[in-house]
Amino acid sequence: MLTASQILELVKGGEGYNVDFKRNVPSKVKEISDEVASFANVAGGYVLIGVDNNNQIIGTEIDNNKGSAIQDTISEISPALKCEIYPVDVEGKKVWVVEVPSGKDKPYINGGVIYVREGANSYIR
Repeated sequence: MLTASQILELVKGGEGYNVDFKRNVPSKVKEISDEVASFANVAGGYVLIGVDNNNQIIGTEIDNNKGSAIQDTISEISPALKCEIYPVDVEGKKVWVVEVPSGKDKPYINGGVIYVREGANSYIR
């Protein structure tokens, strides 16, 4: 599990090879599982929900429905991948972390597509 100070360091460094920011849960929640699959296909990483693209921690709440939607979309990745999802209080704001391991059974496929992380972006392979 990441600590608040570790999240601050990741945010300070900006999006990159192993970090992606989401301001909140996107309306197309599959965007999260695409990032998760791309991280699993390389060295692992973190999706931080509650951080904007200007490297600002804004915080967010994730209710049970959104939490279930995130879990459901990640469960569609094949082969199965176990990710940790948890909130961390960072300077009074809640940042949700989706912690993605580097997969042992590569390639990971989401929606029939293989995603990989290159720099700060995910690409279809």
